[in-house]
Amino acid sequence: MKSVTFSEIERVRKEAHRPTSPAPAQRRILLLLSMVLGLAALAFAFHLVDPTAPLGYIVVPVLLGGLLPAIAPTLPGRLEVTTRFSACHLVGTLDDAMERLGYAPAERGPGTVRYRMRAARWPAGKNADITVTVRDHMLEVAGPVRTLHALRQQLSC
Repeated sequence: MKSVTFSEIERVRKEAHRPTSPAPAQRRILLLLSMVLGLAALAFAFHLVDPTAPLGYIVVPVLLGGLLPAIAPTLPGRLEVTTRFSACHLVGTLDDAMERLGYAPAERGPGTVRYRMRAARWPAGKNADITVTVRDHMLEVAGPVRTLHALRQQLSC
């Protein structure tokens, strides 16, 4: 699709956004470094508080807390698909891409389309809805970050 461009997928936050953010590779390195140092420091601090506690009582909760970034892709995000022609013509292509990802149109209104997973695997699947706002030359897609990455890959083929 030569006439379509995609924005970076950004996570939707409730707090204020930093004016500059590091590149994705730098973010991963910073996350890995903070996880390794932070989890080790946390386990050491818990061990200092109660040296008689079994190591399993300290390490297991710390590691489970460290898994939180693994669920970060399910957090809400936003993607903009910009086109040179009218964006309403792109909705059919979006329908096909969403169908390949396992979504079906749930409701359509003037300027919006909502997609829902056909078979939600667990209760979190109910929060996996994709909402598309159609503007003149842009589609604004909101939903889980992981799904937005897959959608961008589907549309760029």
